Amino acid sequence: MFGFHKSKIYRSNEGCCICKTKSSSSRFTDSSRYEEHFRLCFGLSEDRVGDICNACVLLVKRWKKLPHGSKKNWNHVVDARAGPGFKLTRPKKVKNIDGKKKSKLKKLHKFKRQSEFFFL
Repeated sequence: MFGFHKSKIYRSNEGCCICKTKSSSSRFTDSSRYEEHFRLCFGLSEDRVGDICNACVLLVKRWKKLPHGSKKNWNHVVDARAGPGFKLTRPKKVKNIDGKKKSKLKKLHKFKRQSEFFFL
């Protein structure tokens, strides 16, 4: 009934061609207007085409306003939202030579009660 308090989510099947996000609070646009700036802005070695999210559009516009000769780029954004298929989620478990898992506790510390010393 009251739809004004809930923000609309826009979705893309392929995702953003830069950061790979598939949902955004603003619309996805065609990347053809910005493709000529992708290599320098995001430090890419290959061409990317497709939809681009508004966050990446704003990064390109911010990059355009940088002074000439600036080395700044946003390569940390590339494929940042790709999902678990591109990144290792957990490190592998290290096993001992015997094939058993290593124990994290070497010694178990036992403490004496402090109350025994107060009543002497």
